[in-house]
Amino acid sequence: MSKKMMKGWIALSILAVAVYMAPSVHGETITGNQIRVKANDVITTYDLDQVKTEVEDGKTKVCICRCLCFRALQLLAAQFSDGVVPRDDINIFTGWTTRGAEELFVDAMGWSPSDLAFVTGAKGPYYLTIGDAVFFFVQKSTGMVWKVKANETLYPKEFFTYRTLVKTGEATDEQKSFFQSALRPQAVVNLEFLPSIDKFSARAIPYLDENGILHIPDAFVSDGSAYGAELEDEGDGTFLLRQVTPIHGE
Repeated sequence: MSKKMMKGWIALSILAVAVYMAPSVHGETITGNQIRVKANDVITTYDLDQVKTEVEDGKTKVCICRCLCFRALQLLAAQFSDGVVPRDDINIFTGWTTRGAEELFVDAMGWSPSDLAFVTGAKGPYYLTIGDAVFFFVQKSTGMVWKVKANETLYPKEFFTYRTLVKTGEATDEQKSFFQSALRPQAVVNLEFLPSIDKFSARAIPYLDENGILHIPDAFVSDGSAYGAELEDEGDGTFLLRQVTPIHGE
C-alpha cells in the first residue's frame, strides 16, 4: 500500500471512530410543538396537537408513535438554517415499525410512500426497544444523512418489556393494567412535555455518495478540534484521503 493510501486509510480509521464520539449537534432541546415543511414551494406549519390523536375501540387517545415521529422531525428541521424541512428532498428510514410513521409522514404530511422505509433488519412492531426509536433522514440533493434517535429518558423503565407482553397477548390482567394506567401515560407525558431536554439526540453522520466518496461531516478528535473529511473508495478495501476541512465553532 502506498504511503498516500496508507495515510488515507489511517485517517479513515481515526475519523470513523472519532465521528461516533462526536457530540450531538443542534436541537437536543425542543421548545415548541410546530414543524414547518416545504413542498411545491409552499410552507405548511404542522402542530403536534393536530396530528397526535388516534381513535381505537371507539376511544380517542394520544398516539405515542406519531408523537415520536413528530419530535424526530422537529430535530431534523433544526439542522436547516431556516428551520424548514424540504419534504420532497428527504428520504426517511426508521427502525420504528409501527403504522405511526406512515400515518404521520405519508397520510398527514404528504410524503411519498416510496420515500419512507424501514431499516434493514428492523424488528416486528410488537418487539420494539429504545434502540429501534431511530430515524435516518437522507437529503436526496446532497446525500447528507442525519441520525435522530430517542434517548433512554424518553420512556419509563420497563415500558418496552410490558409493551411487548401487552401487544403479544401474553400480559396478565395486572400487567396490562399497569402498562395502560402507569407506563403508557408517563410515555405520553414525556413526549408532550415542553421544553423537551435530552430526550433525543441528532447529528449528521458519514455517508457514501454515488461517486464512491465517503463524507464524514463532523469528526471530533481528542485535542478538541473538529473536522470534515472526504475519502475516495479505491475499491479494494482502502480509501484515499481527498480532503480534510477544519470545522470552526459558531
